[in-house]
Amino acid sequence: MKFWKKLLHRRRLRRDLADELRFHVEMKAQALGDQPQAARRQFGNPTAIQEVLHDMWTFPSIESWWRDIRYAVRSLASAPGFSLVAVVALALGIGADTAIFTIVKGAFTWNLGLDHIERIMWITTVNADAHTFDWAVSYPDFRDFRSRVKSLEGVAAYRFSPSNISYENGLPEQRWNAQVSANSFAVSENKASLGRVFVDADEAPGAPPVVVIGHHVWRDRFGSDEGIIGKVIRVDEIPRTVVGVMPRDRRFPEETDIWTPITASEKRNEHNLVMFGRLAGNGTTATANAELQTIAASLAAEYPATNKEMSAALRPIVEITAAYGLRPLFALLFAAVGFVLLIACADVANMLLARGAGRTREMAIRASIGAGRARIFRQLLVESVVLSAVGGVLGWLVALGGIKWFDVGVTALNKPIWMDLSIDRWAFAYMAAISIGAGLISGLAPAWRLMAQTGVSSILKDGGHGSVSGRATSRLTSALVVFQMMLCVVLLAASGLMIRSANQLYSAPVGVTTANILTSGVNLPRAKYSQPGDRLEFQRAALSQTAALPGVAAAAVTSNLPLGGWDTIECQLQGEAVTKRLSAIVVTPSYFKVFELKPIAGRLLAADDSEIVVNHSFAGKYWPNETAVGKHFRLAQGPEPGTWLTVVGVVPDVLQNTRDRLEIHPLFYLGYTRWPNARINLVARTAVPPETLVNPLRAAIQKIDSNLPISRTVSLQSLLDSARLEVTVFGSICSVFAGIALILATVGLYSVIANSVSMRSQEIGLRMAMGGSPRDILGLVFRQGMRPLLIGLLLGVPLAMVAMRALTSSLVGVAPTDPITFGGVIFVLLAAGALGCVIPARRATRVDPVIALRCQ
Repeated sequence: MKFWKKLLHRRRLRRDLADELRFHVEMKAQALGDQPQAARRQFGNPTAIQEVLHDMWTFPSIESWWRDIRYAVRSLASAPGFSLVAVVALALGIGADTAIFTIVKGAFTWNLGLDHIERIMWITTVNADAHTFDWAVSYPDFRDFRSRVKSLEGVAAYRFSPSNISYENGLPEQRWNAQVSANSFAVSENKASLGRVFVDADEAPGAPPVVVIGHHVWRDRFGSDEGIIGKVIRVDEIPRTVVGVMPRDRRFPEETDIWTPITASEKRNEHNLVMFGRLAGNGTTATANAELQTIAASLAAEYPATNKEMSAALRPIVEITAAYGLRPLFALLFAAVGFVLLIACADVANMLLARGAGRTREMAIRASIGAGRARIFRQLLVESVVLSAVGGVLGWLVALGGIKWFDVGVTALNKPIWMDLSIDRWAFAYMAAISIGAGLISGLAPAWRLMAQTGVSSILKDGGHGSVSGRATSRLTSALVVFQMMLCVVLLAASGLMIRSANQLYSAPVGVTTANILTSGVNLPRAKYSQPGDRLEFQRAALSQTAALPGVAAAAVTSNLPLGGWDTIECQLQGEAVTKRLSAIVVTPSYFKVFELKPIAGRLLAADDSEIVVNHSFAGKYWPNETAVGKHFRLAQGPEPGTWLTVVGVVPDVLQNTRDRLEIHPLFYLGYTRWPNARINLVARTAVPPETLVNPLRAAIQKIDSNLPISRTVSLQSLLDSARLEVTVFGSICSVFAGIALILATVGLYSVIANSVSMRSQEIGLRMAMGGSPRDILGLVFRQGMRPLLIGLLLGVPLAMVAMRALTSSLVGVAPTDPITFGGVIFVLLAAGALGCVIPARRATRVDPVIALRCQ
């Protein structure tokens, strides 16, 4: 008989078996001369025979488990309040854990359009003295590595930058362009789905300009036109023939939109290429590293002027992605949500212990009629697993909500295309595993404690208040509360530090007025704006058109916005022989009017391109205890030193640092006529909401150059909020976890104290009968409740201080041992503990001694 038929049709099998036995009894009776009583005596007990045959025909172990499950469901349904609280606690823990698992898996499952990503390695140069890494190499270095390396199946390189594309009458737009060596597609094992990829001839100087476009660009911009191959589109004003379309989701090396052949530069000190390679079939990272270091040493000997002290090393290609730097934060989130689940498990364990104290009589009766300890132990574990299974079902809804909330947050942070935040089969498997695991963890200690009874007769004799509810159980529940409080300290500390970081970041003065400022990025293609004069002409026209827009009070051009970094320029200070790499913001004179920056010494820039303005930190660093106005230095880049520039003013500091976002960086402001960049930012102070001028500004730029798109046209306040959003999102997540953990821990403490008051009602009644005051009873209950909390604090605070060091790189303006944060954590936990004790304590003072002692 088939397995599923036996399993699903048990009632039919019982009927068939009864009919079969009845038939045999009737046949026996006929053989004995129609004597049914004699036939039954000879045949034996039909019920006993049916049970034996049933066990032989079916699966008694499965049926036994099924009976346990049904009994567990009935038992839990009989205590709906307990079951609801336990299920909600587990649902919060399981749902949050599943959501973070999905987020972490999505963040660290990098595909990047590579089939064998583990064999694709990024080759970086290393400064042997400073032990620092450099992202890029020069084209001559790349060419030498490519020709000499043997342990890699090819070495390729690329340069990543935004490019302007336009086609026929469509509006121009900015797309990310990977300028790649022709062998990049072979090294990454990528092929075109339509047309072809690059060949060596496409990389040769003077070759016809070609382009490969991404599947999403082909679909969105060109309507999936299969005739696109051979057509011409303009990329940074260069007409390029489309030779291929990449398959869906193939966007390597980064989130690439289009690919163009690399433009070679023979300057060995011009490090602007990222180099990568694929390990050979039998190659190892160690072998390839040794070979690369040998090649780098040879190049250092051949070209000491540019390659001295330089070595090379392999690193995983996934380190190129921006999310890779967020590993500590994701690890923190995973640990935090694990703590939440453990706290939920401890909560349920305490509730099961409290419930088990009232079930000792039931367990004793079951044991007295033949149930073994193992069977009772299994039954108790099944009950806790049923609870966690229901919690897992509800946790799925919690996970969906959490992922949706996180998705909204990271979308504002420019969520990578490859980050998948869907709950797939792996997430479901993980959720099922932690649901079962949470049930086992929650039920193990209560089940074991309930089985610790020493005799059935003694338990039945004292009405079910046996040793299980005694001192050992009290110690176990207190230990679970201590464990919860330790984890709560860590979670609250992490949440407090992230919130303090966000507050520091948002409250820090930027140094300029940020309200009513519209910003827009412009990337001038060098093919059309190759000469400084061309860029200056565009800058003047753009300023004129922008300033003429209705509602614009002032307009300017700048190389970098606040919190947007700076340019680095080689300079020579007057009186010093060596040059320094100094930080500069390239601006037009109207920049200071737009941002309402007033000088604190001297004056602001005028039209004269030999003037510069420095910030307060620059003046203090290079001319301490001196007047900066009137000092001189010159730009040292280029074959000939520049003219001496005069400092005409000092302005207040402005936050420009993108990494240490509260650190003020020394920098100077250089006129745009002296250093006309190809990438600029238009800024305008408006008398109307900045968002209302987005389309007019785009139309104004189109009048100057119809093939030039503008990007990121938003208010400055929106940009600043986006720059701060990383800390805000992760701080909010930590706060949610900490809040859940605090609620669970408070509920756990309340349940422990409430159960203790219930079990000690006779003792409390006796104390009150002997003259104990309500204050004495309150003190007794509060001491019992606060003792494990204080122990948890004593153990948790040092643990949190050590754990928070992992957050150092993510904190802004806050130390990982910030006393304000830890003081707040201690206060919150003490308040929560007091709240968890107050209701049971008040109930204890209302115990009637007569009623409490009546059963004695």
